[in-house]
Amino acid sequence: MPKYIVNSAILRSAKDPRACAEGAVKLLNEGKVKGVELMSCYYTGAEGRVAFVLEANSRDAVLEAMERIDIPVASIMEAEEVKLKK
Repeated sequence: MPKYIVNSAILRSAKDPRACAEGAVKLLNEGKVKGVELMSCYYTGAEGRVAFVLEANSRDAVLEAMERIDIPVASIMEAEEVKLKK
């Protein structure tokens, strides 16, 4: 499956970024949203944003997942990982 990086828009002032990220992780990991697999999640309190790395069948599936878990989306980018040699 392709990988996507999702950057949230600035969250509403009533939403704590950490709590939002933790809630989203819980919903995505519990299988509440089908066809999307969470790889990692990050948040920043200073900017009030959340970012995700996901695997999904399509960009539309990612957008639908974010809408279902009430995350406002600023961007969705399909991405490929560069493996670092150690």
